[in-house]
Amino acid sequence: MKNKILLLLLLTSTFIFAQKTIKVKENAGYGKAKFYVLKSDGVTKHGEYKTTSYTPPFRNVITGNYINGKREGLWTERYDQSGSQIRMQGNYQNDKKIGKWKYFDSEGNLIQEFDFDKNEFVSNSECNTDKTFEVELNGVLETKRLNCPPTRIGGLQIFTKDLYRRIMKKSPFEINSTGRTTINIDETLTFFVTNEGSVENIEYSGKEENEELWKVIKDFLTENNDNWISGKLDNERVKAKISIPIRIRMMY
Repeated sequence: MKNKILLLLLLTSTFIFAQKTIKVKENAGYGKAKFYVLKSDGVTKHGEYKTTSYTPPFRNVITGNYINGKREGLWTERYDQSGSQIRMQGNYQNDKKIGKWKYFDSEGNLIQEFDFDKNEFVSNSECNTDKTFEVELNGVLETKRLNCPPTRIGGLQIFTKDLYRRIMKKSPFEINSTGRTTINIDETLTFFVTNEGSVENIEYSGKEENEELWKVIKDFLTENNDNWISGKLDNERVKAKISIPIRIRMMY
């Protein structure tokens, strides 16, 4: 019986990898994506995937593998500035993150290690600081120092950088008399992360001045409403408030 099962698994694996594919190239957020799709439908990703930076030294920014449209095995994402420093790394199974994933800052320091099997941090550099947070306790807001603040898997710094990138890409800005685009933002974004890890009570101080920018921010938070971990007070999960300054001054 064991031999039959092993033979069946072997034949299935051989069939999966033996399927005919065609190579595809397209522009991606960080660079030029190169991957394979099934020849049978021309859409389903299957095989090696990589994104190479647009600028020299043309390093691989994202590397991984697809099996029938789902991410499998080891995936690595690097910072797009140079493609040399790892941003995050871990394994997928059936398109879901499994095991321990590591997240680094642009200088190579470990920000977090998260165990997706246990749904808990192995390490988190954002914990055990003197910073205080607004916390809702029995329906009343209090200011407390937390064991760990509410945060997103991957780190609040990476989340904020991705938000800034979305703002720069999607938001409408003023064009001055010389034809240059002017960006002058000095506002604050706040929201609560609940005990269950969902985002609530989103507020942006500049929403009345620029409703379209406010929509970009809300859409980004809606798309990134997963992977939040609630704050901890005396090792109990609590609903706590995150405050993110939005400060961008540019002219181009």
